[in-house]
Amino acid sequence: MKIMLKEEFLSFVDGLIESMDVEGVKAKGKKFVFDRLGSSEELRLDYDTTILPPKKYFLPQYETIMKFDLSKQFSVKKEEDHEKRVIIGVHPYDIVAIKQMDKYFLDTHPDDLYFQKRKNTLIIGSNILNVSEKAFFGDMETGYVDSGYDLMITDLGDRVAIEIGTEAGRDLLRGYSLREASTGEIEEVKRIINDASEKAKRGLRVKPQKWHDLLEKSYNSEIWKKQAEKCLSCGTCTLVCPTCFCYDVTDEIDLTLKEGKRIRTWDGCLLRNFTEVASGEIFREKTEDRYRHRFNRKGRYLPTLLGFVACVGCGRCSSQCIPDIADPVNLMNMLAEEVSHLEEKSVSPHTETIIQSTEVEKPLYVPMPATIKNVKKLTKTEKLFEIELDNGRSLGHMPGQFVEISIPGYGEAPISVSSSPDGKRFQLIVRKMGDLTSKLHTMKEGDKVGIRGPFGNGFDLEALRGKNLIFIAGGLGLAPMRSLISYVLKNRMDFGEVTILYGCKEPCEVLLKEEIEEWEKREDIQFLKSVDRCPENEKWSGEIGVITSLIPKVKFDPKNTTAIIVGPPVMYKFVIDDLKNLGMPEENIIVSLERRMKCGVGKCGHCQINGIYVCKDGPVFNYKDIKDLPEAFT
Repeated sequence: MKIMLKEEFLSFVDGLIESMDVEGVKAKGKKFVFDRLGSSEELRLDYDTTILPPKKYFLPQYETIMKFDLSKQFSVKKEEDHEKRVIIGVHPYDIVAIKQMDKYFLDTHPDDLYFQKRKNTLIIGSNILNVSEKAFFGDMETGYVDSGYDLMITDLGDRVAIEIGTEAGRDLLRGYSLREASTGEIEEVKRIINDASEKAKRGLRVKPQKWHDLLEKSYNSEIWKKQAEKCLSCGTCTLVCPTCFCYDVTDEIDLTLKEGKRIRTWDGCLLRNFTEVASGEIFREKTEDRYRHRFNRKGRYLPTLLGFVACVGCGRCSSQCIPDIADPVNLMNMLAEEVSHLEEKSVSPHTETIIQSTEVEKPLYVPMPATIKNVKKLTKTEKLFEIELDNGRSLGHMPGQFVEISIPGYGEAPISVSSSPDGKRFQLIVRKMGDLTSKLHTMKEGDKVGIRGPFGNGFDLEALRGKNLIFIAGGLGLAPMRSLISYVLKNRMDFGEVTILYGCKEPCEVLLKEEIEEWEKREDIQFLKSVDRCPENEKWSGEIGVITSLIPKVKFDPKNTTAIIVGPPVMYKFVIDDLKNLGMPEENIIVSLERRMKCGVGKCGHCQINGIYVCKDGPVFNYKDIKDLPEAFT
């Protein structure tokens, strides 16, 4: 530990301000904020907590992902951020939160935007002198850190104690007068740390390591409904939280209509439209479900996924919540009153930083240019697009995977690949529903689009090989299923008996009519089709009724057949129940789920079902693995 005179420290801060962007804690009325420092006189080390956490420097509220030129067919440019920055005064609990962000954004599919900002930022932490009324970092064991900073300072009045965390931090101090701390000064720093942690204990009855078990046992507690009745669904608690990382992505066009940019903005799971998909379904409609999801994500889902409790005890959420229902201490204590026995899971309130000096080279959010090679109209609302990447490479997808298709100025959307994995070209069946798909439906051969992916887990071809298969597709569900059907039919000798059941609302909505006619003629498969209703003026050679009415009409051995089910959410329960009633084992049922897969890589949070991300862990799942997840089939 080093000691620097206060006057020397202020000169040190002023020296940094002259050479780079220096952000620090400043007073804003009676509150405190992180903001750019104009001089060392503005820096406040005696603050209790800031309105917003320093996460805003690594995941900005408004961040440009790329810029595009609308005067050209497809012209995008990745946004670069090479600005060097120092943040002064970061409290230990916020450093813990940054370390958690490191693991979240740099585990799989490393986020290059986050990495660039993190790599170019030096953190000067500050031990806590004053404790806010709502803080409980003492209960969360986050009032002290021994890593995650370049320098850690403690204000001792006329002196500043400094711990050096990295060589970059040591380099900042070159040329300034330092001495070794005395035993008394070291003890004084320890006392300041301990005093702050003791003051930040608010009677949390359940250790953070036990939150996982508590939340699991309390999933159906009436407390969620009772608390949620007061919730305004404003999302403020998620915005001020240092461990809420969810975001949305949209396109903005300049007033000239010639240029634009794709931006990333903060989002929150308390907002009603957070899980809304293009067809209008909202998969977490009730406030109660959204309220419960927020706490389970922090104390149960992320601990399971990444090994840390995503709460650092800063108290920002409870200090900003008007109906006073966001406080984790109160919520956990209420739940604890209902549960007698809790196990201690092998999770930690925090985690070690994983930021490395190596580069993250691959842009995660910038699409590859591709050309539409063919367009075929299937119905009034569906078209088939054949696409080829401009780099000449094949997409490299597996049946069941999806891509994010991008049109600058209109955004991007997840679309399942509809063709089998052979050749350079791939096909997408797209329903005209929103702005992007409406624009896509106006495009023709030779037009350019952007492609990211393929993403997700597809169908396990090796596991299916040699098996009897029954495909059950409802409506647009035939699009993602077609990739697997095409593969199976091209490799027919590698599979057992094959049955295809397809249903939609009316004959005019039938997809792929020519292919279906070929399937009907084949003698090596069973094929049946149905519509819910058939208007008098339309011809129909199939059955009339919901798709489950087809199941009794085909011959298959339920115990020795694997079912692949894709369709609208309402269809799954009835189809699965019928198959189980026939004796089909749960492990023989495979489903592909739809959610709002905004980023495609498990970062934005929109597609989360309890503890899994549909875009990364799915969209193809074995029913047995997800049947007990309450949000999977809602």
